[in-house]
Amino acid sequence: MSKDEANIVLPVHIKAPVEKVFPLCCPVEEYRWIPGWKCHLIHCPNDKVELGTIFSEISSAPFLLNSFRGTTTWTAIVYDPDNYKLHFRLDNEKSSSLYNIELQDDGKGGTTGVLDFTYNAVNAKGGNYVGKNMEEKIRVMLLLVRTMLQHYCETGKVLTFAELQKVVLSEPGLSVMDKVRMGLNRMVGMLSDY
Repeated sequence: MSKDEANIVLPVHIKAPVEKVFPLCCPVEEYRWIPGWKCHLIHCPNDKVELGTIFSEISSAPFLLNSFRGTTTWTAIVYDPDNYKLHFRLDNEKSSSLYNIELQDDGKGGTTGVLDFTYNAVNAKGGNYVGKNMEEKIRVMLLLVRTMLQHYCETGKVLTFAELQKVVLSEPGLSVMDKVRMGLNRMVGMLSDY
């Protein structure tokens, strides 16, 4: 791995069948389980994720851009629903990264798998970010995704912002500025028609 690249892998275990969990990994379905989710669908002809689906969003800016604003465009580059695999390329002004979601049946009616994120800097700004707590921020981003998905699949309810805030505030690896950026990003998201 080069100095402009980092890889973060987070295991997943959800007490819900994989055939119910996997379809929720879709920009349209995420409105059901991510509080305040907003995205701009660029190419999603059937309102379901498929190979070639493209959308953009701003909620990842604190994690991927070290900012409270900024757009990341997602492109589905692998879509294998039979094997519960979905890979995205994420492009923004600092990076072109890969985000692999790979799930499987745990044999007990639940779901196991991994969220595997590889950050690739595309310029000096992105390269400088690799050494500045970026891995911890992306780990927290994946942790939040896993927590929200797990909670929704296991309870049928969406986590509240207050519950998510407790998770973020309890993360010792995030600086005060990281937490401020996340709060400002939430406000930008609430105010935008994104």
